[in-house]
Amino acid sequence: MKDRKHQTDIFCTYKPVAIGPQKTHWVEFQLVDELGEPLANLPWRVVNQAVRDGCVAEYSGSTDAQGVIRLEALYPLDVTLLMPATPLAEVLQQRRLRAVRPEPERPAVSDSKPLYGVQRPGFSPVETQAIELGHAYHYLRIGQLCDQLPTFNPSWPELAPAPAYHFPDAGFSGFTVPYEALNTRHVLEVCPLRAWSLVLHHDETQYSLANAYNLGLMSILSYSNEDIAQHGSPDEFFGRQCLDLSRTPRVWDGGKNWACLVTDVPFDGRYITWTRMNTATAVPPEGDTQLFTVSNPAHVLVAWRGTDFDRIHAPDLATDLTFRPVEPLLKAGCAPSVTCADMALEGRVHLGFQRAFKAAMKCYAGHLTQDLPQSIEGRKLYICGHSLGGALGLIHAATLKNYRPLLYTYGMPRTFTINALKGLTEFAHFRHVNDTDTIPSVPPEADLDNELYRLYGPLGTTLGFTWSMGQALATNVVKFGDPYGHHGEIAMLYRVDQHMQSRGSSYPAYRSKDGLGAPYYNTIKTRLPERPNLYLVPSLNKAESEMAGQSQLNFIGGLDPNTLNRIFVENKNMKPGGLLGIGNHMMGQYMMHISNRLRAAIEPKRKPPLAAQAEIERFKQQMEKHGSTSPKDEHKRNCWFLSMHEKVGATLKVTKEMEGGMVALQRFDAVASLSGALNE
Repeated sequence: MKDRKHQTDIFCTYKPVAIGPQKTHWVEFQLVDELGEPLANLPWRVVNQAVRDGCVAEYSGSTDAQGVIRLEALYPLDVTLLMPATPLAEVLQQRRLRAVRPEPERPAVSDSKPLYGVQRPGFSPVETQAIELGHAYHYLRIGQLCDQLPTFNPSWPELAPAPAYHFPDAGFSGFTVPYEALNTRHVLEVCPLRAWSLVLHHDETQYSLANAYNLGLMSILSYSNEDIAQHGSPDEFFGRQCLDLSRTPRVWDGGKNWACLVTDVPFDGRYITWTRMNTATAVPPEGDTQLFTVSNPAHVLVAWRGTDFDRIHAPDLATDLTFRPVEPLLKAGCAPSVTCADMALEGRVHLGFQRAFKAAMKCYAGHLTQDLPQSIEGRKLYICGHSLGGALGLIHAATLKNYRPLLYTYGMPRTFTINALKGLTEFAHFRHVNDTDTIPSVPPEADLDNELYRLYGPLGTTLGFTWSMGQALATNVVKFGDPYGHHGEIAMLYRVDQHMQSRGSSYPAYRSKDGLGAPYYNTIKTRLPERPNLYLVPSLNKAESEMAGQSQLNFIGGLDPNTLNRIFVENKNMKPGGLLGIGNHMMGQYMMHISNRLRAAIEPKRKPPLAAQAEIERFKQQMEKHGSTSPKDEHKRNCWFLSMHEKVGATLKVTKEMEGGMVALQRFDAVASLSGALNE
């Protein structure tokens, strides 16, 4: 610089500059999706400082059939790639995610590292191939390439920040390669513009293991009392986790978390609206009924909260213990412009449950009687709930029966009487009972329960209702009036027993007391150690269920009176365990068994096997070893039970055949195996 007024270099007043042809450079970008498929025929533009200074024209064009962009005659300057947002978004919405993902740990509250970091190496086949070929590799999301927010349908809220995972760069500054990295091909693996959606199947005739798992998790999520922005709330689950493709969405249950079974859908197919309702915080408050609703273009989901055992208080207890049956004065769901008449149901409904349901309908009338029915049009309706939430879900499904809801409940108490249940056949319901869970046996109907218990032993009040339909139940209903009963098809999580049978002494003093004077008699002597949990869904094969029921009936009928009274105490309508059975009522216990069965069905020949799989194999060996010394009818029943357990795995067929279903199952199993979040 010759202007001495601005000279700052006192050591060298002149700087020599070489004038002449400069060496030029090149760079290539290859854009592919997570499956390695090229992003072809997409418009692009590239700028550098020379373009910004007006020295050269902006570089532009379209990617070729291999997704490649090549630039030549470049000055040694940083180059920035930018792509028009909407064309790129339209293509990326239609691409699928790969099955195996890095699944980074979520930062703790005190952890300063960002929620969405750089993808860890070693998970992408695209990365492996690029490095082997000597190329540079980068994993990008659409917001690191596009020049503005794309147009979505439905549109993204105007004042809301862009979804953080897909759009980490709020300034839309593009992807920049420093000049030191020119003369190289840069392989850009671009994350598809997708969102997570729960895997659900609206099949009214077929039980679904995928439904049982995901709707069980939604039943847990309904218990959340976290604030809107807090991790673990329904708002955070649907509004952030389901848009975060770096991690599989999880539901927190105390100190445990459960990975959901999800598939990736176009971003336009994301969960759009969700509403949390709690009558205790309504204006004015009434009771303590809690639920949430959520919808996307494919389905609407309603999850009702049960009794909160972490903070049991008067309203919940009053609801649960108000057993008195009353007329089911419930409004049928109908279009907002139509006056809704009372449902013409005979029989009665549990007064406490009816009051809790009506509190929600009163406090949130606009949403539950207008917005929700409107949102169901063109979508599939799912309802779920645990314990009290299952009872409220059943009442809600009854009012929406014209929309053919699919209901999954867990540990649900009896809600309607038998005569009322006769008018609720228009929708499908699968109810889960976990072994000695006592809640499905309330409200009690002593005469009917004891009769079923006398016939079928500890299975009388659960599977007994299924086995005895058209037999003992029909006559007992007439005999005992209109007792409470269960709606829907049962899915029984049953801990099976096997006993050894031995002969008594021939000494005359120890002869049978049954008056036959037999020299010896049979008795159950020992319960064998292997007692696995079996997953029994009688509706999958009614013939096998009926044969198992007959074997159970014969088994109970074949026991001598002393053994019968010792093993099955009179007037107890549940399996041995009494109040200890309440431990099996916790939703975490249900999910443990359901998740074990789901993972076993995904990979039946897993090596090494899950603990639950190994336990069943040991039980089969025990059955074979002691088959000749076990009571014949008990052994026969257990054989049918094992067959019924195996058939549950076949319900994943519909999941495997859906688009992206196999990948969803593989991803879920990989996450479960990697994190250990799903306890065996």
